[in-house]
Amino acid sequence: MPDAVVLGVALATDNDFGSFVSAAVDAGVAALVIREPVVIDEAIAEMALRGCVSIFGLVRGASWIQVAALVGGALNLDSDGDPVDTTDSSRDLFTLANSVSALLSAPVTIEDLSSRVIAFSADQAGTDEPRRLTILGLQVPELYTSSQRDQGVFPQLYASDKPVFMQNPAPGTLPRIAMRVQAGDEVLGSIWAIAPEPLTPEQERGMAEASQVVALAMLRARVSADSSRRRGEHLTTMLFDGGRRAREAAQQLNFGSSHACVVVLGPRQAGEELRTLADLQRASFAFRMHLRSTYPRAIAEQLGTVIYAVIPVQSVDDPVLARIETLATTFISYLKTSTEFCVGLGRVVTDVTELPVSRRDADTALRVLQSRRHTSTRVAQAADVQIDALMLQIGDSIAANGLQLDGPLTILLEYDITHGTQLVPSLDCWLESFGDVVAAAKTLHVHKNTFRYRLERIETIAGIDLSSPDVRFGLMLQLRLLGAQYSAE
Repeated sequence: MPDAVVLGVALATDNDFGSFVSAAVDAGVAALVIREPVVIDEAIAEMALRGCVSIFGLVRGASWIQVAALVGGALNLDSDGDPVDTTDSSRDLFTLANSVSALLSAPVTIEDLSSRVIAFSADQAGTDEPRRLTILGLQVPELYTSSQRDQGVFPQLYASDKPVFMQNPAPGTLPRIAMRVQAGDEVLGSIWAIAPEPLTPEQERGMAEASQVVALAMLRARVSADSSRRRGEHLTTMLFDGGRRAREAAQQLNFGSSHACVVVLGPRQAGEELRTLADLQRASFAFRMHLRSTYPRAIAEQLGTVIYAVIPVQSVDDPVLARIETLATTFISYLKTSTEFCVGLGRVVTDVTELPVSRRDADTALRVLQSRRHTSTRVAQAADVQIDALMLQIGDSIAANGLQLDGPLTILLEYDITHGTQLVPSLDCWLESFGDVVAAAKTLHVHKNTFRYRLERIETIAGIDLSSPDVRFGLMLQLRLLGAQYSAE
């Protein structure tokens, strides 16, 4: 069959392999899958290259049924070769969770390697608080996973080809039975069930067999998710290109002629890479679901280390952006991750071809929030942080041109470092208090006369006149550019 993907299930010898490749070339197939080890000599390599046939090795331990299901899912074909819809493959996993629950007469969850819940059974009888929290957050709480790691639960689980009974897997939990989900040599996740005692041999066999079926469903879901993610990333990138490409993407997304704005979600500061990446993936899924409850046509995709959302709206008036800001604030308050996230909002544009402008606004607002070390604000519109954004741009320009800020403030900084004084924080506090000595002294918890003496020392050491408006403006500007580390606490 031309352009087919052929599985070499019954190949036994190297001679069979050569004949198989020759026949595949003659038939015009697209690819061959061969059980490893695959030995390709020069003659076979030349033959495959001439016939444009790709040869893949199947790792030891993987079943041909799993491969057939995976390839069929990738090509969107059923067992008869007919096209199928793979947009909701996750539904299969929930059905399987219910089936396993019926088999074991116990509540079941299916989890990935990050203890994120990808499906769960509807049966809630005999459940406990940890499972309720897990279902609500679609993630096993860190309290329980850390306890399981300390007890060595996961290495024991992933090394066993049988269900593992755990009397006390974590504090405050009922006994659990867990079974790894594996495809070939790759562990995909695990199945967890609440059970008061170990399974019978018949139930063990049933759970082990069920794990193989779950593995197939997880592989299908992975293929479907990867395909959907790639499409989403591609369309989002097209929107941000502006012009004709943005209009083409908007047509595919059914945006029509709607106005739209860009929202960007990102970590406040860099943390542990793997932890941040896991939190980003979780936040991306949750943000997408949160947005679509109010804006069904909105898209949200992770690009690099941030998550962009494009939200089509009906108008460009102020209440629209205010509602989106409220939506983002609510999401941030509900999001429970070890990584702290911030949200930047861009302006609402009247045409999708102008989305690059909205994206620039959103990126700017996010960067300002990330640069603020001593603030609880985690959501901002670009219009509300223009001064801070301007300071960052000036700082970028200074750094790009290799310039250094000299003058009175540099003298005071060096004096503070040498003598252990607090002249720069005192100056900053006084400027922020509009020259009110009493208010500034109260902020720094010193006597007002002590504060006046510090101002006199500042004028003497730096050789400046604080009564001059131009001097005060210059000092405030430099303090902003030098950053929050020199600001008064």
